[in-house]
Amino acid sequence: METYVMELTKTMCKGLVRMLAGLKLAGKLERPPPSPFTEEEQNFWQRFGVFHVTPEPQALNYPDFAQYMSLDDIAPGQLFMMASDCFSQVRTQVKQLLNLPPGILTAEQAEDMAGLERVAAANMTAVRLVEMPGIEVDFEYKHHPIFASVLARRAKK
Repeated sequence: METYVMELTKTMCKGLVRMLAGLKLAGKLERPPPSPFTEEEQNFWQRFGVFHVTPEPQALNYPDFAQYMSLDDIAPGQLFMMASDCFSQVRTQVKQLLNLPPGILTAEQAEDMAGLERVAAANMTAVRLVEMPGIEVDFEYKHHPIFASVLARRAKK
């Protein structure tokens, strides 16, 4: 059971990361200005430098990391579609888990799964709307305490 829940969580995180990357590329996220104190490469070493002391597995170096994280060849719409696919998978998997015979999931687990399903449904709807002109986004934790739902609404004039 734990493996299924972990896979579900991983798929939800993958969808959220893709959605956030799409929102960033589409200019829908307000980001703070770059820090004058640290550069991107310094941030990399602060976060991942500790992994460079172990011989196995070979640690990722900064140029490879920067290339891997680059979104230059991906359009926001493609990222939104990929995020929507992840959210769809989450909804399908949650429905399968909630249809298990009674007693397999605890009441707490069932409530958590229902919250995940609502977040996935809300985010699937939001990623369809965010590319429309005049739409701004916000985030809320109404459905689940860990995973955010995106609110897509018309920009205030």
